[in-house]
Amino acid sequence: MELFIMNLLKKIFAILLLLFSPFALFSDGHKNVCNEDDISTLFDLIYGNYLPFEPPLDEEGNVSLSPEEMFVMKSKHFFNQIKKVEPVKISLATYASLSKEVPEALSDFETRIKIILPDCQIISLYRGAPIEKITTDFETAQIISKTALDAKLNSFTFFAANKINLTPLDFSVASNMLKNDYSFDPEVLTNLMPKKVVDRYFPGKIIPIANLSEAALLTFISRNGKIENTPKEVFFIKPKSFSGVSESFSAIMLDDNGNLETFAALNTDLIVQLFNRYGIKTETISLKEVFTDETGSCSLDPAGRWYQLIGGRKIRNCPFFSMTRKMLKNRNYLKTVDFVEQNTNFVRLDEIIRKHVLKGSVDG
Repeated sequence: MELFIMNLLKKIFAILLLLFSPFALFSDGHKNVCNEDDISTLFDLIYGNYLPFEPPLDEEGNVSLSPEEMFVMKSKHFFNQIKKVEPVKISLATYASLSKEVPEALSDFETRIKIILPDCQIISLYRGAPIEKITTDFETAQIISKTALDAKLNSFTFFAANKINLTPLDFSVASNMLKNDYSFDPEVLTNLMPKKVVDRYFPGKIIPIANLSEAALLTFISRNGKIENTPKEVFFIKPKSFSGVSESFSAIMLDDNGNLETFAALNTDLIVQLFNRYGIKTETISLKEVFTDETGSCSLDPAGRWYQLIGGRKIRNCPFFSMTRKMLKNRNYLKTVDFVEQNTNFVRLDEIIRKHVLKGSVDG
């Protein structure tokens, strides 16, 4: 009886934590608003007038069951008392808050508790572990993993990494992922990424902040995620040297649909490798000259530093990326030595630009 009272007090303590603890730790900002049962229904379930479970003892007063047998017997004991109670639906954030403070707080009642995931899917538990295998979007998988890691819910951490199939991403969404390293959590990505991939690309599970967006795309693809509406060809255009480049970007991407994007701190080598392995033919063009009609030209000096010539004046830096976009729009690259030295790639790039610049897809 004393054990039962202590357990009940622990559960009451957990409920108080639920009422007063800051849920911002588990808020996900997800676009879905899911209908969760009123907290009073959870109170009713936990505060029910139940017969306490008393494990069978042998002649010497010791528990005579194995842990597994004990769990099954205890589960049946409480299930027989609550089987007519309507299931209570609580969010994963609520469940995580309770379980983080008192891991066994809801174990006696899990047969009547349903967990609402951030995308509003509902799952059941067995011994604190999700039973179902689900399909959801990559954002939701990250939220589940983050919530589980913060609350040390190992069963949900495993669930996020192994029992979620990912819905497809549009190529435009995948491209936008590469523009914001700070929207991803390295611990979440290393949890979701298959171990062999982590060991291959990020030994020691250390993902540099500058590579988080690339790691996110790698995680998605390595989890058999599909990318829809992919181009057949992609070109990454970058300076041969970054010395003297006055803009904080790293590459321009042009695809065969005429879409032109500029990226900052992009690990171009890794993305080129990922795209090619995914079946998107991807090439890198490195420039050492930029010519425009309006803003002059940029070149590399013998020391490998960019300078700009405009109106007869020499400036010791170069707005490489804005000038390169103008050069692409006006096809001034035809005048460069790069066009001669990388002719195969430039000929194909020129075909794309001539096709799409007329539609206004390629801008300056």
